[in-house]
Amino acid sequence: MQPPAAETMAELVAKWAETWPDRDVLTFEGAGIRPDEIRTYSELWSNANRLAASLLSNGMRRGDRFAVLLRNHPEFVELMIAGSITGCILVPIDARTRGPKLAYSLNDSGCRGAVCGDYALAHLEEIRSDLPRLEWIWVVDGQEGSANPGASDVASAIEMKTLLEEPQTWVDWRDTKAEDPFQIMYTSGTTGDPKGVVLFNRRYGRGGPAVDWYGVTRDHRPYTGLSLTHGNALGMTLMPALALGQRAVFSRRFTKSRLWDVVRQYNCTSFNIIGGMATAIYSMPEKIDDADNPVEYVLSSGMPANIWEAFEKRFGLGFLEF
Repeated sequence: MQPPAAETMAELVAKWAETWPDRDVLTFEGAGIRPDEIRTYSELWSNANRLAASLLSNGMRRGDRFAVLLRNHPEFVELMIAGSITGCILVPIDARTRGPKLAYSLNDSGCRGAVCGDYALAHLEEIRSDLPRLEWIWVVDGQEGSANPGASDVASAIEMKTLLEEPQTWVDWRDTKAEDPFQIMYTSGTTGDPKGVVLFNRRYGRGGPAVDWYGVTRDHRPYTGLSLTHGNALGMTLMPALALGQRAVFSRRFTKSRLWDVVRQYNCTSFNIIGGMATAIYSMPEKIDDADNPVEYVLSSGMPANIWEAFEKRFGLGFLEF
């Protein structure tokens, strides 16, 4: 079964939902705290249409922006697809962001709405008076057992699960093209105010750059704990999985102590890391079964050259530095 030709993320998922509806393409593992959340192509497409209808009912027009302050949830992906359906532009923001930096990103991008985890709702509410354009908030229950505020505690906020419980509806696609804006992703802001980088539909319709760069196949099962607010997790894990039908696995966040347990449990054949993550993994105490894992290769950005060979030998894998 060949990947479908597609110019946008919505087109890609819609075609797979028709030809391979029951493929369990995404697993968001529960870390032993909550049940795993699994999405097939059909479920992604159905939920994305419900969310697209809700965006339109909120008066969102083609080119309007909305923020997503979520850790790795299946709803994050469904919101991306909903944005692709409606022509609305998604602004992913790290859920830990708060204060003036959060206000700046929301105002600079002109967000009319925001979707946040309950763990980020207080950060949003702290700066609400500084967000004159923000009209609506959808809240995702993090199911993390902490006493976070809920949608009922905040004006103009609703629980997003109520939108996903609405009767199935199908939204007519807006006339989105490969060259149309799809996301505004902000830099870290280490040299001043964060810079909003505009990303286009073409980045995601073909499955992202990883499909072209290192020849992944459907038989690979990738894993990442990197945030979907970051280009690495999007381009190196999510989009190749959606394009090829890989059964990708995500954690809410990266935890070096759980890394090998996760890849063994789900039989993952690759994972991706950036910066100091490689050193953190390598500095863990050595175990006799370090090389007893299903990982074939690691995608790395920033692994120190002096541990390249030792990392491969210790964990019994190859790695690609890019």
